[in-house]
Amino acid sequence: MSLIEEIRQKASNLNKRVVLPEAERDIRVLKAAAMLSGMGLAKPILLGEKEKIENLAKEQGVELPDSVEIKPYRNSVFDEKKFRYFEKKLAHKNPTKEQIQEISLNPLFTAGWMLDTGKADAAVAGSVASTGEVIVSALRTVGVAEGSELVSSTFLMEMPDGKVFTYADCAVVPYPESDQLASIALDAGDTHRLLTGAEPLIAFLSFSTKGSAKHERVELVQQAYQKAKAAKPNWKMDGELQFDTAFVDSVAKRKAPDSEVGGNANVFIFPNLDAGNIAYKITERLAGATATGPILQGLSKPYMDLSRGCSVDDIVNTACVASLISQKSS
Repeated sequence: MSLIEEIRQKASNLNKRVVLPEAERDIRVLKAAAMLSGMGLAKPILLGEKEKIENLAKEQGVELPDSVEIKPYRNSVFDEKKFRYFEKKLAHKNPTKEQIQEISLNPLFTAGWMLDTGKADAAVAGSVASTGEVIVSALRTVGVAEGSELVSSTFLMEMPDGKVFTYADCAVVPYPESDQLASIALDAGDTHRLLTGAEPLIAFLSFSTKGSAKHERVELVQQAYQKAKAAKPNWKMDGELQFDTAFVDSVAKRKAPDSEVGGNANVFIFPNLDAGNIAYKITERLAGATATGPILQGLSKPYMDLSRGCSVDDIVNTACVASLISQKSS
């Protein structure tokens, strides 16, 4: 059984409520909702005007099961509650009444409101909206999790031989400082354990191994490792390591014989977004890996982002990942 099949199976046992705020604008969302409900993977909640959603489904030949819930995000009985919620939530920004009204009637923010107030267990968006829009909606509603410095992302990389690795950050934070990189690593370790069931073995990657090169970027990675290790002294991690040292046992024995993860790492922390994004795409295209992500982490509750080029299966899989992550915040 592949990792994503295992994730789907676990999600079906949880049967969480997953809100999909882009239902009026994307037939892929409706197809995903039909699959999630029909396969018993989750309880999808579509945001939008019921007639508009049903007409779109009919035009595209999609049959929505009766179990798929449709909720309006405009002119609903929740408008006043949402307005008061955002008025309080954004008070520090001194927004105008019109600005609060606009936000409270936005489907992405409505999904975040539902998530933050317990009306849904997870949210999935981004097939239409940009990553920035999704993250802003999440930050202004559920916010950053206690113990996390920032929102970042991971990719699960399942290799043709069935081995699974976690890559971070490959989609959100361009050039993290050392404390941010440490937080990304700790969140990635949690994500890896939650989704794979395996102990995270974390490698902080660099072009240097254990001081073989001197550079300020090397020092940043060293500092990140030290901060992460201080926060989680019982976790297995090391840095800075070149990729071959982290991945190949024979190389690790030569370059870092005392490393507790050398040659065996399963969580790879890249020093910046250039390296992470390039690496996951090379792994996917040249090594034939299956990439699942980006999986947003560091939020107090799971609000997941999609690529605008996503498939229906991608939406379904992301909803299942979000369902599993919701256990952490429940």
